[in-house]
Amino acid sequence: MGIDFVTVLIAVISLILLAVPAFILNKMKLLPEKASEVLSTIVLYGCQPALVFMSFQGKEFDSSIAMNMLIVAGIAFAVHLAMFVVVKIFVRGDSAKLRCVRAASVFGNCAYMGVPFLQTLFGASTVWGEIMIYTAVVLTVFNILNWTLGVYLVTGSMKNVSLKKIILNPTIIAIVLGFVLFITLKKPLVDLAADGSTLDLILTNLANACNFLGNTVTPLAMFVIGIRLSNLEVKKLFSDKWAYITSFLKLVVCSLITIAIIAFLPISMEVKNTLFFLLSMPCATSTALFAVQFGADGDSASIYVLLSTVLSIVVIPLMYMLFSALI
Repeated sequence: MGIDFVTVLIAVISLILLAVPAFILNKMKLLPEKASEVLSTIVLYGCQPALVFMSFQGKEFDSSIAMNMLIVAGIAFAVHLAMFVVVKIFVRGDSAKLRCVRAASVFGNCAYMGVPFLQTLFGASTVWGEIMIYTAVVLTVFNILNWTLGVYLVTGSMKNVSLKKIILNPTIIAIVLGFVLFITLKKPLVDLAADGSTLDLILTNLANACNFLGNTVTPLAMFVIGIRLSNLEVKKLFSDKWAYITSFLKLVVCSLITIAIIAFLPISMEVKNTLFFLLSMPCATSTALFAVQFGADGDSASIYVLLSTVLSIVVIPLMYMLFSALI
């Protein structure tokens, strides 16, 4: 599937438009106060695990895909750690606000916005199953680093880091289970039973149910963003200089680091596109959630997340234009 600046721009705008109904409903006070928190929980712990598990069910085992998974993991770790070094060097100070700047600059919205974005671009293509496998790998790296390095960046301390939350994270469990079945069975579960048998009927319907659940990630995730946008004053969204600095670091610097690493590597376009788009996403929603949970600057973190999301409408297509020119 060929994609260009216009295709990427339309995909970003399409995603943002999905946030409009929730934005309007919340402005009209038709949604309950905790609607975004409830929807976030449903997406992260219900829909997303189903989506990533089924990503392993769309392809038969291939040794080249297994090798690419290792490459994707290595590059995802490298980009996150490179951004960690950048923010430690250029963002000095130990206030709650600056800790949120560093965390938001390192971690992107690869789950809430990245997965829906890739689904919009590639969901109807023949490479979607393979791309979702690589996406699951990036989400694994993100969750491991976010619950360790991310928590450390927000709080300035390692005492709140929880390995238990990493191990018991439903998305991580779904990825591990999906990967184990992928490499042991070497084919989708629905192909294990004889066509027309009772087992085939059961497995097919279970797969359909998981697909239905996974496909709700895109609209529900954008509903959450729409609700959060509606809760912020426009003046606050555009008046904080650190919000622009954070957006520049996440949308431009992180994208440039990703491009520098992957542009000239002899890897497939499926791998390159997955890494570029997921690692070029705006600031992660989890930064704001961590800031609230651990008593940091939750208001500032929310502004960084939302401003970077708004600016990503233009910046992501522009960065992709540079990326596509180099490759």
